[in-house]
Amino acid sequence: MKSFIVFILSCASVYGANTGIQVVSTAKTDVETASNSTQDVFTRDGKTDLVRDTTTKAGSVQIRIHRFYHGGSLVGTFVAMPDSSGFTTEAGTSYSISLEFDASKNLKSAAIGTKDGVVLDAFTCANGIFSPVESSVLQKVNAMGADMKQLFTPEHIRKTSPKRFGQEAQELVEKHKEE
Repeated sequence: MKSFIVFILSCASVYGANTGIQVVSTAKTDVETASNSTQDVFTRDGKTDLVRDTTTKAGSVQIRIHRFYHGGSLVGTFVAMPDSSGFTTEAGTSYSISLEFDASKNLKSAAIGTKDGVVLDAFTCANGIFSPVESSVLQKVNAMGADMKQLFTPEHIRKTSPKRFGQEAQELVEKHKEE
């Protein structure tokens, strides 16, 4: 198989210096099979965050593989082909991973978290392509999650009237709208 590297491109400036995210993209063309492969390696603060491999032929995606990482460890893998897709989590990982779908069952996002609900990393998904969110988004998600956790503690629910609970829920929504 004869492959050659078309280009290696560091796209840190595309994501901006304030996001904590950098990406290095590599593209290869296999002349014998007339296929193109790209690999995008995303890092957050210097550690691998997401590796996305895509193979196309005649302009059509043949396979796309997303490998999700946290703390240098592989957490899960999402594989998509023209007629099927699947997700596998890594055995023994100390992290959870969740996927969000829209009403039409299209992927919207993925999140890596601790078993007790702290979001460690998050990824948006558009047209089947995952990308890491900015670090500031993670901070907002965790701030909201901590507030939600406090609101829904059994003791707080028992001690709060339904009217007051509704007001607190509305205040929480307003607080995080502003952030």
